[in-house]
Amino acid sequence: MPDHVALDGTARGMIVAVPDGYRPDRPHSLVVAFHGRTNSNAEVRRYFGLEGQAEEPAIIVYPASLKDARGLNVWSDPGDPPDRLRDFRLFDAVLESMAASYCIDMGRVFVVGHSLGGSFANSLACARGGVIRGLASVGGGSARPKDCGGPVAAMVLHNPRDEQVPVSEALRLRRALLAQDGLPTGSEPDEPRRFNCRRYGAEGEENPVLWCPLADDRTRNGRFYPHQWPQGVGAAIMAFFARLD
Repeated sequence: MPDHVALDGTARGMIVAVPDGYRPDRPHSLVVAFHGRTNSNAEVRRYFGLEGQAEEPAIIVYPASLKDARGLNVWSDPGDPPDRLRDFRLFDAVLESMAASYCIDMGRVFVVGHSLGGSFANSLACARGGVIRGLASVGGGSARPKDCGGPVAAMVLHNPRDEQVPVSEALRLRRALLAQDGLPTGSEPDEPRRFNCRRYGAEGEENPVLWCPLADDRTRNGRFYPHQWPQGVGAAIMAFFARLD
């Protein structure tokens, strides 16, 4: 099982989760999940809750970022232009490695992220829009390349009371995704109602955008933290991906 890819002469670690009963003759979806500024890939693997929730065979990869001068996780170098973030090529390398090692359905490649990882996934879904089938981000920012590679289905979860990434960022992202997918601005309630989701695009739309303004303000121990990854989000994300033809 691969545990790293090489990029610019550096071994970049990753955790690869292959489902029980993997069959090399059956195409599998691929989910690449990005951690935030302060959590490792091993930590988000525990709390994202993606594994075991797939309604279809899926391989999930958790890449590891590099550190900046302060020791914080980063997915880009200082001064990287929005259309050429350093780790866009890390995603490319991960995809190439997984396709060489496993039976991957290249039409069902998804990206997930939280916080800084959500911001990176949001950018990646534009830069690699011709490759990525679906995006799901929680508490991510909206900086993206000017031109996208193609449409992408998306599930954007964001708490309006988020104090680390303001909801204005998520609303800007929503506008950008609607433009990327050529969708109208009208919406309808959709599942999961637990996260107040609304769907942009008609029922059965190939590339819908789900906008989910979370109301989860407190963690399980009662701490006010609206920037959190709420319980049940991992299952909701995998269900959204499974809906996409």
